[in-house]
Amino acid sequence: MSGDTELRILLDPPGMDADIGARFLTRCFGIRWTAAMYRWYLQRSFGGEAPERLIMVDGGRVVAVIALVFRLLRTPDDTVHRVSVLVAGATLPGERGRGCYARILQAALARSALRGCTAALGFVTADNATGRGLLRLGAVGVASAYIASPGVARTHAGATLRLWGAMTTDRWPARASARLASPPLQAGFHYPDFSAWASQMLDRPHHVQPLRVGTTCRALVESVEETDRLQWLDGDPRERAAAIRALAAHAHHRRRQFFMYSTRCEDLATAHRLGLLARPGCMMMVAPEARHEATVRNWAALSWDVQSGDRM
Repeated sequence: MSGDTELRILLDPPGMDADIGARFLTRCFGIRWTAAMYRWYLQRSFGGEAPERLIMVDGGRVVAVIALVFRLLRTPDDTVHRVSVLVAGATLPGERGRGCYARILQAALARSALRGCTAALGFVTADNATGRGLLRLGAVGVASAYIASPGVARTHAGATLRLWGAMTTDRWPARASARLASPPLQAGFHYPDFSAWASQMLDRPHHVQPLRVGTTCRALVESVEETDRLQWLDGDPRERAAAIRALAAHAHHRRRQFFMYSTRCEDLATAHRLGLLARPGCMMMVAPEARHEATVRNWAALSWDVQSGDRM
């Protein structure tokens, strides 16, 4: 093994897609990455900006990677903040223990500062190494939950809200945005227009089904292999729990798994009532520059509405 003095970090080096593509990420994560996933998560532009990749090499060999995806957040004071989301950060299994990931995280924060970001965000489960690394860099966190079946059996007993196919319109995100701006005020990702929202929520790497649920709710469900991923849900808060129950039951009836992500504590309570599994997680936020540290620390006390489709 080469010494650590040979480790270098490169920004978007040309001609390296074969070295850092889907096969590399499959080796790192131990789960299958497809070419379509790689293109959508790591090459797709958002708001006219493509993701940036930081590549750590030992000589000519890639040992670690991380991507920065540039997005917008809106806080309850109506301020829009530019942020980076840390995506697909990974080190090859045989290279772990050399401090590669700590170094590439530091480089990601430095790059986020240069790109004018108020914060860098990482979405992690409670036992994730990235989360521990961000905590060491001064991150604060917002509690979240990764909610999934099995355990969905109880949700299909009795009547549930009616579901039917729908056509999305620009009113869908507009209503959701207005709801965030109404008491109780919530922070969340900001989509400046319908095109931006659709590029994140609809134009995904797998088929997305828009649904109406009950009287007020609208949902977007992405079919990922054998799982229905609830990527986006909006509606009257009084109908939200019943809508989640109906969507989970809908997946169960079709012998499919169900998944959703949420920073809303009431969704976690709903999951427990329905017998769904809830894995604790955290939306980590770290200021890349000292002048933003107080702002980002204050974000931890806000109420957040972040869903699976927002994350990546």
